[in-house]
Amino acid sequence: MKAVVMTQSNENVICPHCGELVKENWKCCPACEMPLTSFVCPQCKTPVKEHWKRCPECEAPLLCRSCGRRIPMNRTGCPTCKPESLESSKQVHMFTEPITGMVFLYVSGGTFMMGGAFGDGIENEQPVHEVQLDGFYMSEYLVTQAQWKCVLLENPSKFHGELRPVEQVSWHDVQRFIRKLTEANNGRYQFLLPTEAQWEYAARSGGKEERYAGGDHVAAVAWYVENSGGMTQPVGTKGPNGLGLYDMSGNVWEWCQDTFRADAYEHHESKNPICTEDGPDRVIRGGSWNLDAWSVRCARRFSLQADFYGAGLGFRLVMIP
Repeated sequence: MKAVVMTQSNENVICPHCGELVKENWKCCPACEMPLTSFVCPQCKTPVKEHWKRCPECEAPLLCRSCGRRIPMNRTGCPTCKPESLESSKQVHMFTEPITGMVFLYVSGGTFMMGGAFGDGIENEQPVHEVQLDGFYMSEYLVTQAQWKCVLLENPSKFHGELRPVEQVSWHDVQRFIRKLTEANNGRYQFLLPTEAQWEYAARSGGKEERYAGGDHVAAVAWYVENSGGMTQPVGTKGPNGLGLYDMSGNVWEWCQDTFRADAYEHHESKNPICTEDGPDRVIRGGSWNLDAWSVRCARRFSLQADFYGAGLGFRLVMIP
């Protein structure tokens, strides 16, 4: 009730004051010592009492009728007893993965001009070319450390914080996370890293001419070297782009599916392109907390070997219906 649920059991929640992972029945947070006894409606955020079953303001249910657990924030039902169906989530363009609480937003398919169109890029961002994409779901935020620990019970990150992006994960580590998350959902959903084309289309708010993910004012939408304080920052604390996606410019680089080729744009298929050729390097996009504004542009392309990991390297997922 107090924050996004991060475990399948619904026994753990996030302290609303400091972000520490806490138990629902704890009276205070062991990290910041703030009381945890206030409850709010998951829909309208009206303060409610612990034993109430329905919100008196908006009439939303507060407890699951089947298991008695609290319904997590921004959910209408219990994710354990009745996961949201994909069909219903399509209608509202949102899907909540029940194991980690990861929220996916639907990105409508379309056609856009992919590549560096502002004249401030480098050769591997050329040529600008037309790409058509089918619709897909993309995670609203970078995968957090709390979500990673839900699946793999470890935290490889340098900068610890439940709501900070997980980092120091290689491309191969991410594949292991995807396999475990898929197994935990009994194979019901297909989780993947975004293709490079999906990533750029989503970052540019559905293919708009945007230099950064959300507009032309980098400080409003990105954690980068000028404002990050020399570390990652909790996800979602800068402004979203036009699709409601956060941190696609800055905070941490994001792994993509594609094998990296400097000349990939000369060989892209016109529909749903992806480079799957053999090679040691994988595409990363978005820039990082320790880089300048030029490096967090939507069109910026870079690569690292698939077994590389570092404190400025994380990921987000897509889900294909």
